[in-house]
Amino acid sequence: MGQNPTSGVLSLQRRREIYALCSKYDIIIVEDDPYWYLQYPTSTAINTTTTSDASNTSFNPHMPMFANAEPQPDSWKQSGYPFLDSLVPSFVSVDTDGRVIRLDTFSKTVAPGCRLGWITAQPELVERILRITETSTQQPSGFVQSMIAELILGPDHSGLQDPKAAKKGGKGGLPDGEGWKADGWVRWLEGLRGNYERRMNQMSRLLDDGKYLVKSGRRNSLSSDEDEWSVVEKTQLYSFQWPIGGMFIWLKVHFENHPLYSTYAKSHELPRLSRALWIFWTTKPYLVLVSPGTIFSPTDDIRDREGYKFFRLCFAAINEDQLAPTTKRIAEGVAGFWRIKDKKTIDRLLADDDVVVEGRAGLAELAQMMGPC
Repeated sequence: MGQNPTSGVLSLQRRREIYALCSKYDIIIVEDDPYWYLQYPTSTAINTTTTSDASNTSFNPHMPMFANAEPQPDSWKQSGYPFLDSLVPSFVSVDTDGRVIRLDTFSKTVAPGCRLGWITAQPELVERILRITETSTQQPSGFVQSMIAELILGPDHSGLQDPKAAKKGGKGGLPDGEGWKADGWVRWLEGLRGNYERRMNQMSRLLDDGKYLVKSGRRNSLSSDEDEWSVVEKTQLYSFQWPIGGMFIWLKVHFENHPLYSTYAKSHELPRLSRALWIFWTTKPYLVLVSPGTIFSPTDDIRDREGYKFFRLCFAAINEDQLAPTTKRIAEGVAGFWRIKDKKTIDRLLADDDVVVEGRAGLAELAQMMGPC
């Protein structure tokens, strides 16, 4: 759900197809769901109007996508919480063989440093995982466990040693010190999803506004009897799909439209053009830092062939008042990079970077000469 970095979400139909294959060949499914609660109905609607991709169609057609709507009688299994029922069902929901291991975490919904999660699976699998944990990590941070227990369960949970303290209140998630409990936890998740969805919409709209470089001018008519006429040239700089889930936008830069594309394509140095853009973004007046797509490539071949085209943007890890100006600088940075038509300018951008790369290569060669320490 909300795959990192592409923010893709598998439809329920696609999940059933994958599950059928895994059932046929007896394969265990490990479903890692840190972003399951961060799914965006507005993006689903937008993407459905622009693509026929089945993964972007309605996940649960009989279940309302918004909490204030009423579910239909023949809807998917209901949890009692309209918000949870509006989300794409997990693989666990279609698991009839007990072959799904679902992983959840508090790190994306409470705090980044909150490295605490839970596993949903059949008892036999959970028992084996527990034994492995006892002989490896033993357990997550005890401090984090206590903090989450107090936040959600409150001071009256079963782990409290002094029953009298429960009457005094604690430091739970509510103003009176009581814990969120299930109702409060779901309300928090719904509010968090709404906050991120608002940020996602804002960043996506601004990026949409800047994805074309438009040039206009006037040309003289070939006939002296006709007036001169205007011309508009429209060049696509980048493209992306509005995220259906998660925290990221996966930006594809159309380097094939850059004035220097053929120069770098002939010398098989297109990744250098991408690297130059990444550095260019960090210069004034843009001053933004994004994640290059090469670091997310699963293989060296994909990294060299496709990775350089992509960049990952995060709309969650920035103050909301800085989101709009930062996004505008990202778009303006691409447009500014397109105005570079001299290879020497690219070489100057990469000069310091080349020194670093050569230095690393030298250290590697030296280490090889010296042998293992």
